[in-house]
Amino acid sequence: MVKLRIKGMTCQHCAKTVKEALESVEGVKSARVYFPQGLAEVEGNAETKDLIEAVRRAGYDAEKIEEAPEVYVPKGNVYDLFILGGGSAGFAAAIRASDLGARVLIAEKGVIGGTCLNRGCIPSKYLIDVAKNSRRGSVDIRKVVELKEELLKKLRKEKYWDVLEAYPNIEYVNRSGRFLEDGKALVGESEALFHKAVVTTGSRPSVPPIEGLREIEYYTSDNVFDLDHLPKHLLVIGGGAIGLELGQAFLRLGSEVTVIEALPEIAMGEEPELRRKLREILEREGMRIITGAKVRRARKEKDTVVLEGENFEVKGTDLLVATGRVPNTEDIGLESVGVRTNQRGFIETNEFMQTSNPNIYAAGDCVGRMMLVTVAALEGAVAAENALLGNRRKVDYSSVPHAIFTDPELASVGMKEETAKEKGYKVEVRTLDFSKVPRAVISFKEGLIKMVTEAETGKVLGVHILAPHGAEIIHRAVPLVKFGLTLEDVLDMVDVYPTFSESVKLCAQSFKKDVTKLSCCAQ
Repeated sequence: MVKLRIKGMTCQHCAKTVKEALESVEGVKSARVYFPQGLAEVEGNAETKDLIEAVRRAGYDAEKIEEAPEVYVPKGNVYDLFILGGGSAGFAAAIRASDLGARVLIAEKGVIGGTCLNRGCIPSKYLIDVAKNSRRGSVDIRKVVELKEELLKKLRKEKYWDVLEAYPNIEYVNRSGRFLEDGKALVGESEALFHKAVVTTGSRPSVPPIEGLREIEYYTSDNVFDLDHLPKHLLVIGGGAIGLELGQAFLRLGSEVTVIEALPEIAMGEEPELRRKLREILEREGMRIITGAKVRRARKEKDTVVLEGENFEVKGTDLLVATGRVPNTEDIGLESVGVRTNQRGFIETNEFMQTSNPNIYAAGDCVGRMMLVTVAALEGAVAAENALLGNRRKVDYSSVPHAIFTDPELASVGMKEETAKEKGYKVEVRTLDFSKVPRAVISFKEGLIKMVTEAETGKVLGVHILAPHGAEIIHRAVPLVKFGLTLEDVLDMVDVYPTFSESVKLCAQSFKKDVTKLSCCAQ
């Protein structure tokens, strides 16, 4: 077999033209041309130079290659991949499938782009930045919402609609979808046949069963970005990432803010030193935080929202419920195709993102492993590739970073101290205050960095940062965890001075030396 890289093809018609040109060469038994990959595979005993010349005469360029990417052979008149959900996981799956040569159908009943673009990462960070850069109480919230909508409209076009135009193998339908049986789905009012499928239906805000809550008006992360007024006193149920990020944003916009968290501390998934420091900073800024407080009842008294618990009562003008997320896995026919979910409704998958039905895969929030847009996209691409080419790729979650976008930002990668101990590691740990980081000192900024290492080898197991631009700094630590680097490797690196990211090296130095006794940039 001769493998050729074909240049200049822009559509399936081009591929057909190249195929006919190759098959016209004496000695060719058969030719397969894959437009998305720019690849041709030719069987027979024809001379390579004659094949290249035939392609050139057809109006394209060709060159011989020894290795070629694996491709997917379409399955006739059915969709090669049916994707239920049009967010980041769904589009990542569709693009990967199209790159492999597959014909793809996406069904999405809501707004294109999913949670991150429309109701999550993008609008929340926009609001956070508006609050950070505005004078308290001076913002026209209606104008903020109007500009937010313009931004989202622009991003939907650039990141989704324009992408569809670049991938003719992907068909997008703005209709609901559900499985009918193996290989068959209902999309809108029409039936569609498919070879394999990926479920990427995402998640929605979880609303706890609080007595009286459903009888009063409240906001979630789905609709809080459409407020037509600035709350005078915002009550926030939930002290996780969403509650803290939005709580601080509204605090800076001019609202009084009270956060109520049922667990013993805010940000309970993070290292204790960092979450305690974050609480200290937020409370100093003016946020009221009540922890270990489970809201049992909610009611409205004229223009006031009242929340009651066992030992507390708080009153405010507006209510934000930020108590986690639940998967969108109901009413999509999973039971019709034998796809199992766990008790919380998340789809069960194996290490290849394959469900209990071997022809159906799942990715993103509906799986619930790490509910991050970056992970959703990675899982989607892996799921599509495994569905079409067979199970070969796994998702490595061990070095995926995450962040809480408060100010300062709390970011983390790798194992926490207790997690490492539970896994049997003998650990050595250092926590460095940002009063030892020159850039933080001259910028009058606070922060902490904690590094967890394997005691015997010095291997970096985890890095956790509370700092200005912490979500950026954490990328300095990702390769340390991903590639199993050691403290010595970190100490061999040279940083720009003075920077906040220098904190990673300074923390590494603190394992070996007293950093208060080091001059600037000392090794």
